Amino acid sequence: MTRLEVKSKTWIEANGKFIIGEGGIGLLEAIERLGSIQLAAKHLGWSYRHTWGYLKNMERNSGMQFIVARHGGTARGGTELTPEGVKLLREYRRFQKELRTTVKRRSRLLFSY
Repeated sequence: MTRLEVKSKTWIEANGKFIIGEGGIGLLEAIERLGSIQLAAKHLGWSYRHTWGYLKNMERNSGMQFIVARHGGTARGGTELTPEGVKLLREYRRFQKELRTTVKRRSRLLFSY
């Protein structure tokens, strides 16, 4: 029996402009866990320049601030998520979980041969 399965990819836009997708969610999770943009970039295999550009693009296109970076080197510096960043991360993951459950259920109903 062949079983077809539906897959989906989700991202967030504001006024038709890209804000964040799965890669960016992974970036926010890494920043939250590691407390550093540089360490998060290394963890993901992204260049620091690409990472910083991604974050600035998110904030510019959304009109919201998702991170707060403190300068001062390893001893005093670091990065953390703003309350908006924490909410975005939490709500995106909750939405993704619900979406995956729905897509999986509907996929089984429609594409089981």
